[in-house]
Parts: sequence; C-alpha cells; structure tokens
Amino acid sequence: MSTTLDEVLVRLRRLEDREAVRDSWLDYCQRLDSEDWAGLADVYAPDGALEMVGLEALVPGIDGVYRGRHDIIERFYKPAIETGANIPQGLFSTGHLSTNMQISLAGDEAATLAYFFEILANDLVLIGTYQHRMRRDPDRWRFAFLRISVRYYGHLAVSGVGGQSLQEILAKPV
Repeated sequence: MSTTLDEVLVRLRRLEDREAVRDSWLDYCQRLDSEDWAGLADVYAPDGALEMVGLEALVPGIDGVYRGRHDIIERFYKPAIETGANIPQGLFSTGHLSTNMQISLAGDEAATLAYFFEILANDLVLIGTYQHRMRRDPDRWRFAFLRISVRYYGHLAVSGVGGQSLQEILAKPV
C-alpha cells in the first residue's frame, strides 16, 4: 500500500484535531472543578450555548438553555456549584471523571459524546452525558454548544469525608 505525503499530512491533521478537541474537553473539566470561571468561559465560543437537562429535581429552575459566556457562567455554573459547595465545612464543589469520548470531525467542526461521573458536595453522585458541538478558532477548539444530560443521581451515605480542593492541589508546584 502506497501512501503519499499529502495523505499522511491529512491523517496527521485529523489526529492533531482529535487531540485538540480532547484537550478542550479536559480543560473544561479542570476549569469547572477548580472554579476557574474566566478559564471556563474561554472554553466556550463567545456565542456558545449550554443546555442543561435532568438537574431540575436537585436545583429547581436550573434546567434550560443558556446563551453566551456571561449567561453560561453567571446564571448556570456559579449557581449550580454554589448550591452544592460549602468549602469551609469541607464540602468540595465538584470532581469529574469523564470517559468514553467519541469524536466526529467535519473540517472546522466536531461533534462529541462523552460520559461523566461527578461527585458534588461530597455525597451527591451525578452520572450522565456531555454532547458537544465544537468549532475550531485560531487559538483552540471551543464549545459552540454543550448539552449536559443527567441520567442518574443519588445521595451517598458517607462519613468522615476529607480531602483537598482542586485549587489547593493546583497551587502546589510539580
């Protein structure tokens, strides 16, 4: 099988795009878990949108569509995190385990499906999916749209919970 340089370059670009999409997704998780609101806003396109489905039973009024970075951060993420977090009492806001990302590339756009497992405020488990539509900007891939769908939630019976916030961990030099 003969492969031309142009074919290799196309394949290389596709692999680089897939990794850049994954980097944006992982950046999203870290920015959210460390409550880096400016960094989280930067993951979204300025005209990006977020749709929340399935959190209404836990945070009344939170399900719906949010448009634009300011709306997404101020009206969705901050209220959702503040509802569950109480760091002085040792309740850490959120921690994500995100897996099984499928990526479909189409030029400067990508569609993804990923699973998440999240623990909120030490005793609440959320399991669901992320569905992204991303687009390539000059400096990175950004979310044009994100749908967060909670498929399962439940409170855990826990005791003796302790640990560190992600902010504390990231503040330590490597």
